[in-house]
Amino acid sequence: MVLKKPEQKKERKDFTLMMVPHHGQNVRSIRIPLQLMQTVAAAIFVCVVAVGGMTLSYRSQASMADADKQELEQLRQVNLVQAQQIDQLAKETASIQSDMQRLNQLDADLRRMVNSEEKADVSRGGMNRPANGTAYDGQGGPEAKPSAGDLLNVVHDLRTQMQEREESLSQLRSNLLEKKAVQAATPSIWPASGSVTSRFGWRNSPFGGGSGDWHPGIDIANDSGTPILATAEGTVVGSGWVSGYGYLVEIDHGNGIHTLYGHNSQNLVSVGQHVTKGQLVSYMGSTGYSTGPHVHYEVRVNGSVVNPASFL
Repeated sequence: MVLKKPEQKKERKDFTLMMVPHHGQNVRSIRIPLQLMQTVAAAIFVCVVAVGGMTLSYRSQASMADADKQELEQLRQVNLVQAQQIDQLAKETASIQSDMQRLNQLDADLRRMVNSEEKADVSRGGMNRPANGTAYDGQGGPEAKPSAGDLLNVVHDLRTQMQEREESLSQLRSNLLEKKAVQAATPSIWPASGSVTSRFGWRNSPFGGGSGDWHPGIDIANDSGTPILATAEGTVVGSGWVSGYGYLVEIDHGNGIHTLYGHNSQNLVSVGQHVTKGQLVSYMGSTGYSTGPHVHYEVRVNGSVVNPASFL
């Protein structure tokens, strides 16, 4: 005979819900299995997590959409400002182009003046000139909004033109300074006011005797003390008494050109002094071989006397 151990009943873990009625009624109890409670709790937890995730996702997407909207609005404003800037830059570029055309024209005109050029068919600025001198104003073409690339190309061309014009004007300035220096050092004004009493070349001798002599300059007569001026810029290489000339001033103007001022009553400059064109160098007198107050004005080129009239 085999004895069996009595089976132990599994203990059920349930939740009991007690309901206590009023007025002495019987107490009711509801037993809820633990597994069911766990399943319900898990389902509720999953729903809460899902709803929370969906809420966070919605908020994130809404925030991103709002940020995108703001960014698009900012881009629209930036594009509007850039379009206005491009339009303003186009207007300024057109104004600079017009200024460059006038600058090119001025450059060409100045060069013709400096070089004594004849009227050219085409200027250095590249603008064609009508052969009959008539000014035309025909213009046309469709209106178009320039792009940033178009403006960059125009600016590049303007920079190139500006560089070329700067070099051209720099050369022109050098030419003008050189020409100015040559003009300043070239006798071109009268040394004194008065009457020309004797010209360059053969003449009847002012000392009588019926003979002629060779006169190497011109004589300009006026009152004693009349100012005598340097006819060009240069350096004084002689100032003193010279036989026949009396008190004489001699100026070296460079390029082999010398001028002499004789018969002075008083010299006002000394050897080695630099003088400018039109500067007072002496006063008119009648020293040396002279019949009355005058200045003997003489021009020498490379040591040979030449007619002063060719410089006046």
